[in-house]
Amino acid sequence: MPIEIDSDDSTSIELGDLVEFLFENRIQPMDQDSLASASTALKQLSNNRKFLAEMVCSELKDYRSLQTSNSYSAQVFMIYPPQRNGQSFFLRACLWPAITDQMVMTSGTEPFFYNKPHDHNFNFLTVGYHGPGYGSDYYEYDYEQCGGVKGENVSLRYIERSSLSRGRILLYRAFTDIHNQLPPDSLSVSLNIMENSIRASMMDQYAFDLNSGRVAALINRTSAGSLFGAAAALGSGEHKEILRHIAARHEIERIRLAAFDALANTASGKEEALQIWSAVRKSDSAFIRGWRQVRTSEIEALT
Repeated sequence: MPIEIDSDDSTSIELGDLVEFLFENRIQPMDQDSLASASTALKQLSNNRKFLAEMVCSELKDYRSLQTSNSYSAQVFMIYPPQRNGQSFFLRACLWPAITDQMVMTSGTEPFFYNKPHDHNFNFLTVGYHGPGYGSDYYEYDYEQCGGVKGENVSLRYIERSSLSRGRILLYRAFTDIHNQLPPDSLSVSLNIMENSIRASMMDQYAFDLNSGRVAALINRTSAGSLFGAAAALGSGEHKEILRHIAARHEIERIRLAAFDALANTASGKEEALQIWSAVRKSDSAFIRGWRQVRTSEIEALT
């Protein structure tokens, strides 16, 4: 499970103090020890009970530029986005509504990742800031032994259930920790120091089915699927040729999969869709070959 870091520091600092600490000490969130060394400073910011409310109110006064650097959903409030060359981190606050809160009753639990067990392809340090905190069933697994294909068996090791209560500090480890998040009893907020690195774009992130112990889906935040789908549906033969080239040659397997999916999803029928997937070669990776088997089975099951 995530590494718990104890701190009873009661000092209160401002957001700028934390940012200065991270830069001056060259904190590198990709390095777990380096990230852990920022835990006291993060705890000190969490002791500041006014900064977040004041920051939110300040941004609301100029709603036209509200959170312009935030690419996340409305659940996330960016408190220090990436803004310098080579910046290895960014800071955010996350809102965790209770199941009875209006926003959950309106939008459902999907936007908040409740009851959607998943890992992370980045490290991050978090502290409970407000409320009882979301709960989690924590598991661990061996990323290197996971091929990343939907339906693949994964050895999940259950650790415990606990909550991110106010002042509790956890370091989530990339490619190791899995958690099934549960809604808090009342509205809660957490503060995060996030890894800002290229590996979050290159490496895969998974959702899991705890009942079967299998990979449920790839859940990387990427626009490739929708962009490729639009190109395949609206573009010309040249656009599809570009997608075929990406499907055959792109260095990121997940991007290849997105290109294959876009081409197959816009095929004229089952035979053409199967023909698209037949381009997968024996020399291709186990990831692509495994997803070919998944997709061809899904296509063949269509009536």
